[in-house]
Amino acid sequence: MSRANQPLTHAILRVFMNDLAGIYLHIPFCTTRCHYCNFATGGYESDLAQRYVAALRTEITRADLAAHPALQSVNTIYFGGGTPTTLSIEQLHSVIALCRETFAIAADTEITCEANPGTISEDFLTRLRAIGVNRLSFGVQSFDDGELQMIGRSHLAEDARQAVRMARAAGFENLSIDLIAGLPEQKMETWQQNLNEAFALEPDHLSVYLLELYKDAPLLHRINRGELRAIDDELTTEMYFALKDEAEAHGFDHYEISNWAKPGFASRHNLKYWTGAPYWAFGVSAAGYDGARRWSNTRNIHEYLTKIEAGESPVAETETLDADDLQSENLFLRLRLKEGVNLLDHERRFGVKVTERYADELARLSEAGLIELNHDTLKISRAGTVLANEVFASFI
Repeated sequence: MSRANQPLTHAILRVFMNDLAGIYLHIPFCTTRCHYCNFATGGYESDLAQRYVAALRTEITRADLAAHPALQSVNTIYFGGGTPTTLSIEQLHSVIALCRETFAIAADTEITCEANPGTISEDFLTRLRAIGVNRLSFGVQSFDDGELQMIGRSHLAEDARQAVRMARAAGFENLSIDLIAGLPEQKMETWQQNLNEAFALEPDHLSVYLLELYKDAPLLHRINRGELRAIDDELTTEMYFALKDEAEAHGFDHYEISNWAKPGFASRHNLKYWTGAPYWAFGVSAAGYDGARRWSNTRNIHEYLTKIEAGESPVAETETLDADDLQSENLFLRLRLKEGVNLLDHERRFGVKVTERYADELARLSEAGLIELNHDTLKISRAGTVLANEVFASFI
């Protein structure tokens, strides 16, 4: 039987059925567009936002629970974007309430909302907490005003500091901060200052991303014109490891390649992506997964609205995974996690003995110092974390 035609076994399906699902909701509006962004976002317009929320609610009501038994029970909801807090409290509440009416939402559900530090008030945050949002993810990116201006952020460093203080005052006990390493012109001294500022605010979670620029990014055009100087990979690597060491010294667990958390504060929603759990996805460009099939909506907001309003599906792409696809994904996604891959569990679930199937790949990666193979556990090494894509490609 060819790999493309291998059926999903009942054992594999049972694994996915035992995981509660998540819900991802994409809010595409921003006050300004960052100079590195490649997400499906656009400027906020009141009438467009009202129409969009109506379409989002319609898409949720059309969720086919009978066709997706693995997606009926939910314990995470995630508002991403864009900037979800461009919507009103009433609009956000209407979506959360509809999710509660439509799905079996667990009592301890983690409800995350991404937020721009420059677009919120303490009153807004207090009301956001009152409608059930219990986790905030602030897109800080930098505590250097010059860097913030360079990348097109609409807030200042003081806005970020104030946002965290207001969130605590509003009752949020689960706060995450995003930073970007490897910005043009960035120096180790400014990066260290970013880390000092971040840890001084005592967040519960920290996400740090190495800058990646898509071909039409304004920031890339400025680099190509010689207006800005891209820093080299060696310095970016030094920044990453400086963060890793300092975060762990502050009691943060490096539970995933780009994420650090205080004990008990790992992102429950994002862990679904890395452990193969199922999740709904609603909104323009949103991508979902039911344990056997992936799908993604159109990236064009006007096409999304037109299709929803016409009673049509906004799905633009679908992919059905076979058993070998699933075992491959289990390898490279779980390698993102601190725990790595339990090879005995992998063999029980998928019938694949990793040390035999990938003997050549494992030997090459081990010789390069990019992985650690100890007994029945496969992990990415410290050196491998900054060359992760090379490691992952070996199992695709």
